[in-house]
Amino acid sequence: MEDTKTTADLKILIAECTAYDYKVELEEKRPKSWLKSVSAFADTRGGSLFFGVDNDGVVRGLDDIQHVCETISIHSFALLASTFRERTQQDWDKKYLQSFGLVTKDGYLTNAGMLFTDYCELSQSRLYCTRWAGLEKDDALNDAEYKGNILLLLLEAMNFVKSSTRKGWEKLPDGRKNKPEYAERAVLEALVNHFIHRDYTVIGGEVHLDIYDDRLVITSPGGMYSGQKVQDLDIEEVSSDRRNPILADVMAQLDYMEKRGSGLKRICKETRNLESYKEDRKPMFKSSSSHFITTIYSMEYEPKVTKHSSSRDQVSTSNSTSNSTSNSTSNSTSNSTSNSTSEKILRLVRVVKEEMSVKEIMAELDMSSRPMFLENYLTPAIKAGLVKMTQPNSPNSPTQRYVLTEEGKKLLE
Repeated sequence: MEDTKTTADLKILIAECTAYDYKVELEEKRPKSWLKSVSAFADTRGGSLFFGVDNDGVVRGLDDIQHVCETISIHSFALLASTFRERTQQDWDKKYLQSFGLVTKDGYLTNAGMLFTDYCELSQSRLYCTRWAGLEKDDALNDAEYKGNILLLLLEAMNFVKSSTRKGWEKLPDGRKNKPEYAERAVLEALVNHFIHRDYTVIGGEVHLDIYDDRLVITSPGGMYSGQKVQDLDIEEVSSDRRNPILADVMAQLDYMEKRGSGLKRICKETRNLESYKEDRKPMFKSSSSHFITTIYSMEYEPKVTKHSSSRDQVSTSNSTSNSTSNSTSNSTSNSTSNSTSEKILRLVRVVKEEMSVKEIMAELDMSSRPMFLENYLTPAIKAGLVKMTQPNSPNSPTQRYVLTEEGKKLLE
């Protein structure tokens, strides 16, 4: 009788929600697993997260309700604690909150502390990510918006970069050699710099991450704290003046940056370490009184050569890749099409592994809009003869899956 009443109570609560999600337990060491739900609710019309309930809506209960409530309270730092343990290999102690300057001795949040809480409500703590088709801001292949604490934004930014850039490789007699577009550590360092040194007093200000075919650009509000223009300075002599010293110190404690202010030099150094490094594509930095911009260039981008498409080449257009599609299969991840539809098709083909559902493919592409995915990715790929349904006679079947055709597989050989 008690179980029936509990289930009935849960259904009443759900009926009052605009959205909801279930978690059978609180994963303290993986706070991102439930903070992503909170972030999604915050970006829409709200929602409720039920702990102690499995995916089927069956109430399982919690062993220590008081501990769970304290952990997910408005001033919780679960993600910070988890990140600290992971990156330093040390145990987390709540006393660090005061020594880091995130709370006062009376337990009140500081401004810096708000940016590290699990439920950061500061409107300026926001990130806009866009993968553009081509070299300018024209058609967007993918975009995403995130709001929350600094560590969550950093994780989402790196995930977006990884899903929106090519993982190039070169065939060798005895295997293959990876040829990434960007040095991952350089990109991480750049993002950390922008999140830490930006001006948080600018109402409505946010960090923008724009990825083009040939470069990655990060823009944040606030110029150099010294008032100088970075483009007028020798990178080796840029001072380490810090607008947000507490944020910088915490990120240094987490081993995301060094205290001596060598971020720009490290971005350049990590980029130079790429085997395919070209001096004319070294990172560029520019600042004004209102913004700071970091540009990191792709080391694998090749300018496109206009080429007429053939009857066999259904992916290329009159503005095709620098090589024909048949040649680009051996180096498909280091070339891209200039036609936005072709680029989207190629991105889809690269992620399809055996039989996959729409949801699984969208997850690989880091996409959330199903209509956009169907219109711009899946349908064109099917029409091009590169992807097919596993159940063509039942296109709307809930168990429908998609696989590469023989032509699609040839693109990956």
